[in-house]
Amino acid sequence: MRAPVRRRDGRLVEAALAVGYLALAAAVAAAYTAPATGYELSIYAATPPATWGALAVAVGVSVAVCLSDERYLAPAVLLAGLGAATVAGLPLIRGYHFYGRADSLVHLGFARTMRGGGDPLELLYPGGHLIANSLTAVAGVETPRSMMLVMWTYALSFFASVACCVWFVVPDRRALAIGAFSGFLLLPINNVSTYLHFHTYSIGMLFVPFVIYLVFAHLVGGDGRERVVERLADGSGAVGRKAAIGDEVGFVAGATRPVPTTYLLPLVSVALVVVHPQIALNLVFLLGGMTVTQHAYRRFRPASALADYRLLTFQTVLLTGVFAVWIATHDWAFVSTAEAMIQSVTEFVAGEGETTPRVEAQGESASSIGASVQELFVKLFGVGAVYSLLAAGAVVGLVTGYLSPLEGHRSMRSTSDTAAGVTTLFLGGMVAILPFFAAHFVGSISTYLFRHVGFLTMLATIFGAVGVRYLLSTESPLTPPESASSGAGVRSGGGRSVGDRVAAALPEARSVVAVAVVVLVLSLSLATVFPSPFVYLSGSHMPDGEMDGYERTFASQADGSPVWFGGVRHSSDRYEVALYGVETAPWDGGVTPKPRSSGPVPEEAMLGGLPAFYANSSDESVRRDHYFAVAAADYQREVVAYRGLRYSQESFDAVASQPDVGAIRDNGELTVYYVDTPTNASAAADDG
Repeated sequence: MRAPVRRRDGRLVEAALAVGYLALAAAVAAAYTAPATGYELSIYAATPPATWGALAVAVGVSVAVCLSDERYLAPAVLLAGLGAATVAGLPLIRGYHFYGRADSLVHLGFARTMRGGGDPLELLYPGGHLIANSLTAVAGVETPRSMMLVMWTYALSFFASVACCVWFVVPDRRALAIGAFSGFLLLPINNVSTYLHFHTYSIGMLFVPFVIYLVFAHLVGGDGRERVVERLADGSGAVGRKAAIGDEVGFVAGATRPVPTTYLLPLVSVALVVVHPQIALNLVFLLGGMTVTQHAYRRFRPASALADYRLLTFQTVLLTGVFAVWIATHDWAFVSTAEAMIQSVTEFVAGEGETTPRVEAQGESASSIGASVQELFVKLFGVGAVYSLLAAGAVVGLVTGYLSPLEGHRSMRSTSDTAAGVTTLFLGGMVAILPFFAAHFVGSISTYLFRHVGFLTMLATIFGAVGVRYLLSTESPLTPPESASSGAGVRSGGGRSVGDRVAAALPEARSVVAVAVVVLVLSLSLATVFPSPFVYLSGSHMPDGEMDGYERTFASQADGSPVWFGGVRHSSDRYEVALYGVETAPWDGGVTPKPRSSGPVPEEAMLGGLPAFYANSSDESVRRDHYFAVAAADYQREVVAYRGLRYSQESFDAVASQPDVGAIRDNGELTVYYVDTPTNASAAADDG
């Protein structure tokens, strides 16, 4: 009597999946048909509620099916993955002109400079920009949109790579699913120093799990006793066509011969250097620690199975060499950082420095608008902290042998269990990298601290998912035991009582709780991947009207004396770079000379009078007429997101009513005021 029950249950699951995929399609359609019409402070609030409701249905179905029937694990995980991809791609779906401010605008200028013939090798991290320009050339999309597509693609790569890494440590279907859901959380994105807009460090960070997967596959593939030189010379260690998935990773060259990870990993390592050298340096420490651990085992414990793993020596030396060569041609970017690190650590050791001055400043700012540091920590790092604890437990448990191979799980690899060995090497890498990260905890270089927090959270996502798999090592509560459909609840006549049927149709309470917990964790994590007032930040939406307003203002200046620009918290510099590149700007109409920026204006100047502020400037060259630009984003950021912390609503209202200040351009997204300032003779001379 088991077959009819399984067929009926299968139809029920298939119907649920159909509903889930239809809900996903409805979510995308609802978002696509409601494009952004102006600056959006929060992409969450601006996206139609129908999108979020439909996504909730899709994710709920996905989680329930994953817990209920392992036969449908693949389509269920895919459903959740497409839902997470929809959230990560909302700026694209909702037609944003560009997503990203501050440094992202500079990167937009870099990409346009390269596309206009600039030398990409002059940039410290041209990888993402080159991919965006290639996409622009091939697909014909505008550069801002191609850069958004690049960031979205790396997020998708992160989803898949985390799942593969977890599967490599625990090679069964459930681990693969748990790894995928862990990747969907996007825990490394903290919006303090790592972001989901075009940010080269974040791009490199999201790319690292793919590199780690190749490292894992490289370690266990082939005979570890063979020399690296021999392996490179004759390609030994390449697996045959019948090798199990995961023993080697490669692409088929020609008709039959696969390319082993020995060849693929160096290419990926070089790409990582070009994407962001800081990420490559982190990997140098990680691989270096793993390599030292390998040699220590071969020297002191040659009988250990870990001593038979393929060496990482060549890979580490190659990555270090490429990094050194790249930095030698861009030493200007690292010398100042290295000097600051040495000075900060020295002062701290001598008792003259302080820890995390930036963290303290951020904490004071949060407190002044009524937000506690504890609240921000829970929102931004709460789920990541849980995963970090799980990761620490998983690593320690696997290395010490407390966590043995899972019993009864169906391995998707024919190789023997390698979790303990791979994790031991990983722990050796962490021992090498943690002191380097700890150095960023002190002094002026603490501004980079949360970058490394994001990197560590990325690693914690992988091994935290391994910890979750061990926590859920028993059979899923929704999976019917083999005996459930034969015997219990089945009458001798072949039918089941009405009570038994109703009981079978209702999920157990703990199953409902499990689904609710997973959906809650996904919601809490994905609710912070974009900045919004929920985490006391403003959205990074860059509407077309704001960019167009700056471009028209730049192009409308008269010949002769340059126009000077001021602004709220920022000035015109980044917009100029974003529009025209970083070198010779191809100004429409040949506008000369270039505009100049006098920097941001404090609230007191907006309240007390802009003409007097510029006329009394300590810098004589600034004592002149100005353009003062106020974007709708400035008002939303300062008044709504930051709750008037630096600029009040009164300060914005006061600008338009000041004498000798008049609006010369207003398109709804950007208002440009002309400030008639008493000029100084020396200021005119400075223009020459």
